[in-house]
Amino acid sequence: MSDDTVDKQNNAVADYPTPYDVDIGSLNSNDLEGFISRTLALPQILGRILTNFSTAEFIEEKLGVVFGLNTNQKKEIARIIRDVILADIYIGDMPAQISSKLGVDQSMATEIARAIVSQLFAPVIEDIKKLQLQKFGKLPNSSTPQPPQQARPPQHIPGEELPETGGNIIDLRSK
Repeated sequence: MSDDTVDKQNNAVADYPTPYDVDIGSLNSNDLEGFISRTLALPQILGRILTNFSTAEFIEEKLGVVFGLNTNQKKEIARIIRDVILADIYIGDMPAQISSKLGVDQSMATEIARAIVSQLFAPVIEDIKKLQLQKFGKLPNSSTPQPPQQARPPQHIPGEELPETGGNIIDLRSK
């Protein structure tokens, strides 16, 4: 790899803060120690969302482009993602936080929150819900943007006979 390529990658990392490092340079040693302890206590998969460069790329290259966000707005998104993962912000309050911190209208804030939940949080939503329930004593309500639910085919236990009502129809009421 050439020095030029390495420089470009290093600049991209500096320009694309992850939720983990967006404010890390401004923390004093006590706050930094507490922050590191809290992030290490997270389930590993949530820690990866906080620290992985792909999260920064998602904010910069997807949310930033689709919603026309400026640098400060993208940093605020990184902070909000961090705060939701650390359960400092209730996930149901994400649209209001986005609207307030980014200075965008409620409908745009809801769309940004929906994109975060459906694209970034989808694989870790159950872990986030557990932390949210522990911290806030409630789970997101129906107005909170939820990731799309995948339809699952009915489970059949091999060796078990399926009840039939005739033809190709299975009577699910008799189960």
